Amino acid sequence: MTNSEFEYESIPVGYYDKMFTEGLKVNRGLQFSWHYLKFKTVKRSFPEYKSHLDIACGPGTFIGNFLDDRSIGLDISDNQISYAKNTYGSLSNQFYLKDMNKEFDDEKNYDVITLLEFIEHISTEEVNSLILKCMNKLNENGKIIITTPNYRGLWLLLEKIVSLVGPVDYKLQHINRYTKKRIEKELNFENLTVKKYINFGIFFSFINTNLGMKAHEIVSKIFNNFFGYSLLITIEK
Repeated sequence: MTNSEFEYESIPVGYYDKMFTEGLKVNRGLQFSWHYLKFKTVKRSFPEYKSHLDIACGPGTFIGNFLDDRSIGLDISDNQISYAKNTYGSLSNQFYLKDMNKEFDDEKNYDVITLLEFIEHISTEEVNSLILKCMNKLNENGKIIITTPNYRGLWLLLEKIVSLVGPVDYKLQHINRYTKKRIEKELNFENLTVKKYINFGIFFSFINTNLGMKAHEIVSKIFNNFFGYSLLITIEK
């Protein structure tokens, strides 16, 4: 994976973390609520764990706001890693610059490995190769947790809206567009499950985050996440 495949360095340093923390302060915002719900959903999918690796950790928002001090974050961007270290780094939460094309150079294995909003940025061949590397780094009964946009339904419209009003053009960033069926067909791993999550109730977060979360919960119960805009993928060892 190289930066030439997608314009990662065009994303302002700490952009997603600053968006998240500002949304937390004012208690509203679609992007904030989206990421908050994503992180909460991922955290609920964690097994009991003593070690966690976050691949493509970006500015470290997930580790810094949702997890105990047992995580390592990796990213290809020196700028994002520097931000993560300065903002969330500690003796127990550590962040490192890493080219994901290369083999992991440590001997440590992990109970949980996360790849959040990453696989849409690389080819399917690279995705399968990376997941295989992750499987080899999992402890027995460990779990890989992946999130990616669901390109079936209204995500395409949402992507256009967010690309117009924000500093990131997702049409250029997302070079690989997955659906639930495509994930199940192209990611050939045992014990793989795919679920849809995040529905149109989240749009009420423009008014208030609590309202958006409540609306999302009601829609989820009625439609069983049939309209999920994102995909949650888990692979157990």
